[in-house]
Amino acid sequence: MFTQVLYDPQALALQVTRQKKYAWDLDKQIPWHLGVDTSSYLLPLDCQSIAFPGASAEQKLAISQLLGLIVNSTIAELEDVITKLRYTCWIEILRSYPVGPELEQLGELFFEEEQKHSKAFHKYNLTFCRDLGIDVSDLNRLIPKAYGSLFLKAITQNAKFGGHAFWWVVAAVEEVSIDLYKNISPFKKEIDPLFHEVHLRHMEEESRHHNYAFLMLEVIRERQKSVSDYFFSKTDRALGQVFTSGWVVAELSKVFEAKKFKHKHPFFETLASCEPLFKQVGPLDLAKKLFVSAPYISLMLNGKNHKKTSKIALEHKALSFPFPEPVKSPTEVESKSEMQVVYGH
Repeated sequence: MFTQVLYDPQALALQVTRQKKYAWDLDKQIPWHLGVDTSSYLLPLDCQSIAFPGASAEQKLAISQLLGLIVNSTIAELEDVITKLRYTCWIEILRSYPVGPELEQLGELFFEEEQKHSKAFHKYNLTFCRDLGIDVSDLNRLIPKAYGSLFLKAITQNAKFGGHAFWWVVAAVEEVSIDLYKNISPFKKEIDPLFHEVHLRHMEEESRHHNYAFLMLEVIRERQKSVSDYFFSKTDRALGQVFTSGWVVAELSKVFEAKKFKHKHPFFETLASCEPLFKQVGPLDLAKKLFVSAPYISLMLNGKNHKKTSKIALEHKALSFPFPEPVKSPTEVESKSEMQVVYGH
């Protein structure tokens, strides 16, 4: 699928030109001056509020906002991991498998843009904390962090042993980022404008460079020679899926930390009040919801949602983890007049 582009220097050079032309500036082209509308949802909820049926308007608002912050942090952390592994998983590959200068230029732009995206999502979360009066260190106890995680160690070790699970993870992250915006764009008028703008800008650049992971996977496939190369080519995608999903599930469990901070801010108090609702859902039902029907979370966890990456995996004859079939749930967004709550502000 990507072989023709891989050996077309004109097409690659044109992509380099396009990415440079339409690149956006983190500080100048996102309207940070707007701040966060703390009375608005960040992510529309499914009609069952994921695992909180019967939640009040106040609880739904807090859940929506926490989910938005979790999604922001998940993408930011994964894209930061991408830049941290730049040498091990990119430069060393290019040294082993020389490519044309255009593909190297695309790679430089790719890593530069990923770092910018990570900063944008972290900056949004910081702005949310500032505008709602939350201590950033408290929020960080609830949202995903990759540094020092088993996930980061596993991806690094896989690369050191000669595997390329990293590029399968990158391909999935790129696809999820684009699909995530497709899910929230119909609700543009109902969600926080700054949240929408950050995800819109992110989607625009992801759409322009999302093919880079597939180009690298094509380079790797064409150069594989040894038995270990063959083994990794078959298992890397499944390993990447297990590493990523395991990390996301482990990080999601941090939401229970909210009760430790409920005395510090009404936001945490509201989240803590959701725990009895959460416990009404059994572990198996909760796992099913998270992997099968929970909007945004299922998109990240369930590899069967990654249609394009799955198609490439079939072409590479790479194994995939046997996730259950996802089910799309209808979403809802309540109006501000229905919620009538802004954490006492």
